[in-house]
Amino acid sequence: SRGLGRLDRKFGLAIDNLLSADVVTAEGDLVHASESENPDLFWGLRGGGGNFGVVTSFEFRLHEVGPDVLTGRVIHPVEAAPDVLRFYRDFMTDAPDAVQCYAAFTQVPPLPEFPEPLHGQTVLVLVPFYVGDIESGRAALQPLREVGDPIADTVQPQPYTVSQRSSDDIYQEGHRNYWKSHNLEGLSDEAIETMVEHATPIPSPFTTVFLE
Repeated sequence: SRGLGRLDRKFGLAIDNLLSADVVTAEGDLVHASESENPDLFWGLRGGGGNFGVVTSFEFRLHEVGPDVLTGRVIHPVEAAPDVLRFYRDFMTDAPDAVQCYAAFTQVPPLPEFPEPLHGQTVLVLVPFYVGDIESGRAALQPLREVGDPIADTVQPQPYTVSQRSSDDIYQEGHRNYWKSHNLEGLSDEAIETMVEHATPIPSPFTTVFLE
């Protein structure tokens, strides 16, 4: 309910950019909630899930993005996951706000952008993302693209709207996806080892373990 995304390091979570909301309460009243009007309700809406009423409209702060961003997938053999994840952890600790990256254990989807011999294999994927000047982005994302010995790299400039649809071919309309998350205080070596142990092999083409 917080609103994680590719822009959160630079612009904050979705809840950080919520300015106001119109809400129908359990009593049937339509009320307006913002920092200055019904502030307690506004506080609850920013992360409290569906516990306070039915929202009929949101007002969000907007940010100028793009039109192009730099993003894609960098795929590693799963055997390299411990070393790659340790680098990923250390790099992202001090990365610029314009850089976002998440990691995922998944099966390579049968898409033409990936070599056919990789289809169906369990792999570790880094998904770097840069918002800003594209050439500056190439330099900023270079370490994430060069770590280890990647077996595929699809990072390229693309419209932000296209990047938002990058998983449509994997998580198709009509699939009843179930998501579960946990928070860690940090990505320790022990946490990485445990994750690698239990996330491999991925049991189905529709199963993914994300690190954000």
